[in-house]
Amino acid sequence: MNVLGVEFSSRKLNYVLLACEGEHVQILQSNRLELSDTRSRQALRAFQSAIAALINGTSPELIGIKDKPETGHMRAGAAALKMEGILLAAAPCDVEFISGKRINACADDDSLNAYHQPAYKAALAAFRKQSA
Repeated sequence: MNVLGVEFSSRKLNYVLLACEGEHVQILQSNRLELSDTRSRQALRAFQSAIAALINGTSPELIGIKDKPETGHMRAGAAALKMEGILLAAAPCDVEFISGKRINACADDDSLNAYHQPAYKAALAAFRKQSA
């Protein structure tokens, strides 16, 4: 099963694609996309095209997104909410929002950059949640 893990950080979408089968997990891909301007129609369309290419290129069967609060002390910024909306609209499969607590319960993968760890953990936690 291909699982795409996503974390929004400022104007960046960090992602990790995992191939999961039972207890065996393999990292197939990791990268980041950036939304250059939150109030530009052209920038939003470019980001939408990048998301479409990502979805078509990775063919995820499940997407795990690190949950960001929408209200309260540490609320998500405008860029994160717009990127999340574009991703949700394009998603061809189930999407699981993964809490920070579940993210923290997963171990890091030393082969990834630090900024990709939350996306990796979101994918892994989403797979485990669906497999349970």
